[in-house]
Amino acid sequence: MAGIGQIGGMLPLLSNMIPVSPARAAPDPDVIRKARAAMERMKAEPDAAQTARFFATKAHSVLRRNGEIAAIQWCDGTTEVRKPTGQAWDKERLIQQGMSAGLSQGQMNDLYVRDLAKTLGAGVSIDRYDGRADAPNRRDLMDSPVSGPARGRRLSLVA
Repeated sequence: MAGIGQIGGMLPLLSNMIPVSPARAAPDPDVIRKARAAMERMKAEPDAAQTARFFATKAHSVLRRNGEIAAIQWCDGTTEVRKPTGQAWDKERLIQQGMSAGLSQGQMNDLYVRDLAKTLGAGVSIDRYDGRADAPNRRDLMDSPVSGPARGRRLSLVA
């Protein structure tokens, strides 16, 4: 019978061995897809027409707290949160729970506004524009904490 030294030669010292790190979990493919899409959007140079369309997007609803804009729901379905609370608002949660399944863009916007208003808490007023021609657009509301008097239909909401 052969000894250990005769089978494989000298055994390496533990101090000379390379540590092995634990296997990493596979990344979420949805996160990777979203990151790639965002990087592609950042690489693409906007043309004048694209920029004009972006700034012409009308507001669906403007949520105000203490007279200042806290959030804006745009007619194209995007949401801008300017004054977050301690509780983060998660639009993806509503989508994943299937709450927006089968809804039109306008109905989804209404759903997002109601949920966002609850997250923002008490003291929130909502100006809803219902696709009106005089609804403010991104250019009107850009970098503006107040953006003048509200022109929308004031909704009452109990948060």
